[in-house]
Amino acid sequence: MARTQDPQHLLDTAMQRVQQNWRIYGSKFPNYGDGTRYALKENINWVAGFWPGMVWLTYAQTGDEELAGYAAALLPSFERRLDENIHINHDLGFLFTLSAQAQHQLTGDEDAAALAMRAAAVLLGRYRPKGRYIQAWGPIGEEARGGQMIMDTMMNLPLLFWAGQRTGDSRYATAALDHARATAAHNMRPDGSTFHTFFFNQHTGEPMHGATHQGAADESLWARGQAWGICGFAMAAQWCPDQPFLVETARKMARRFMAELPADDVPLWDLWLPEGMPDYRDSSAASIALVGLLRLAQVDPENAVEYKAYATRLFDALTTHCWDDRPDAQGLLLHGASHVPKGQWMDAYMIYGDYFMLEALTMLTDTHVDLWVSTVIR
Repeated sequence: MARTQDPQHLLDTAMQRVQQNWRIYGSKFPNYGDGTRYALKENINWVAGFWPGMVWLTYAQTGDEELAGYAAALLPSFERRLDENIHINHDLGFLFTLSAQAQHQLTGDEDAAALAMRAAAVLLGRYRPKGRYIQAWGPIGEEARGGQMIMDTMMNLPLLFWAGQRTGDSRYATAALDHARATAAHNMRPDGSTFHTFFFNQHTGEPMHGATHQGAADESLWARGQAWGICGFAMAAQWCPDQPFLVETARKMARRFMAELPADDVPLWDLWLPEGMPDYRDSSAASIALVGLLRLAQVDPENAVEYKAYATRLFDALTTHCWDDRPDAQGLLLHGASHVPKGQWMDAYMIYGDYFMLEALTMLTDTHVDLWVSTVIR
């Protein structure tokens, strides 16, 4: 349990861990972790961008050029991902917004911008005009998955908005907004809860049915998916303030998320958990939702008091029940859950949970440099 809930103290601690960890990790990427340590992998999966994102956030706070050099040295592994088509799908925003685009934003590196643009073009290529959605997984048009979209893709739209802003090419923002509309119409249920995934007939664009991939059941409420929705729609609203449906959708999802929390405000991995299933917490869902609520307060000032009260509840829950204050800890948040139905990484560190906790701390201390919704600052 955390000894303090002071955001500045926690931010200082988090940045110290980043500065300590990069010397340990070298060219490897932290994914998930038990105990006090992260498991390290090559740059091969969807979570790889969150570690350079943490490094760039810390650089933006400290100006430590050694950190910037380290983060830049990771970028060729992202270029190799594109060149060799290594696990390339809808997660291109997670991968390249927090690596290549962040590097360009903070250092002015045009080669990094060109790489981010390449990634954005590949993501745009996953847009399916029939149905007006971005295909989540698998080769374009694959029979099993060609009609599938998932909630997580909302978090990848900032790469498209950024590319459209940079180039003036309206196709990027059009695809992003079309996907957001499809998500609001089909992934979100009338009560503000969400399906993790939704299927279209890819040949006609006809909406078919919702389902889950990582939740407990098709009709349950996977916590991290709901959090992705809150944060993703809030970020889209920051990019597109003239689209009120984005705020309305985020607001509805936020209220449902908060209404389903347990007594300690640390979400279960599935908020509508069927009886008899394991009741792991997911701190990463809380940190993602926390950032989403803080962003939502910026774009919906009429309801900002409500969102800030929600954010305070999540911050207090995370710092009271999940913050790892052990001096030898590499991670920030305990009690994350990755993929419970598959038995993958429960009650563990999640690098994305740590990333969003670090981002939240910069927002709560008014020192936030926004890597998702931004223009070049240098």
